[in-house]
Amino acid sequence: MLYNTPMPGILYALITVFAWGTWLTPSQNIPFRNQQIKTFYVAAANLALALLVLLVRGAEGLTWAVFWSPFLGGLVWAVSGFLAFTGTNRLGMARAFGIWAPVNVLVSILWGVLLFGELIHDGPQRLALFALALVIALAGVLLIIFAKGLRASGPADPHARAGILAALGAGVLWGSYFIPVQLSAASMWVAAFPLAVGIFVGSAFLATFTRQPLRLERPSHYARVLSTGLLWGIGNYGMLLLVSEFGAGRGFTISQLGIVVNGLMGVYLLKDPPPRSRAAALTLIGCVLATLGGILMGGGR
Repeated sequence: MLYNTPMPGILYALITVFAWGTWLTPSQNIPFRNQQIKTFYVAAANLALALLVLLVRGAEGLTWAVFWSPFLGGLVWAVSGFLAFTGTNRLGMARAFGIWAPVNVLVSILWGVLLFGELIHDGPQRLALFALALVIALAGVLLIIFAKGLRASGPADPHARAGILAALGAGVLWGSYFIPVQLSAASMWVAAFPLAVGIFVGSAFLATFTRQPLRLERPSHYARVLSTGLLWGIGNYGMLLLVSEFGAGRGFTISQLGIVVNGLMGVYLLKDPPPRSRAAALTLIGCVLATLGGILMGGGR
């Protein structure tokens, strides 16, 4: 099915998957006073990237009427980013990702059907191919997550329960924040700037509300958390272009395959799980399945 997928779509997918597969890693072990501060620094780096892109490509088409819808999406992301970081902090990266990634996919597909009429007019063969691709991709994602082991307290633990709720909230909102961008009907390059402004404003409000200093413990921590923001921003451009190329449901589903990169990094760079262990074998099988699902989804447009 690859011959049906245009080269730009493949490029957008690669950029998104690699950026979103690595963006959480640089700042994962930094001790933040709270997760609102982490969200603030990520938002600041993303805004700097969006401003640079706007200066290079120009602001043609950016009007106040266009501005407000993506800005609203940015506010939604600020809340979802805070919830995601809270879930990661309380549950660990693998378990939190395992909760929000499938929810992201299902919510984005639902929005695609309800708002943009995706899948409704597809024939039985295309619908069957999409359903098969979705099942294979989700099976791969879940296999990667469960292969690493979800070592954490049970859901009866209030600390874990709050993390689960936060990850679920992140899944719903992260599966929705790009919808106002789509509804604006603006170029993805233009709409990404008001989106970044909304993310920054929302994150700054959340950080201010906590009344905690933004200062980090070490100078190196600033570079690490800002690199997290830059990686997310790069992946966000890729995701927005993916959605414009494949539609909301397919595009956002493909973007979630960043977990494949995350799983491979865990095995071969971090040795978690160890390369020749049963968990590593399951992780690699999950990577193959998730990638196959993404290829089928892209090729079966």
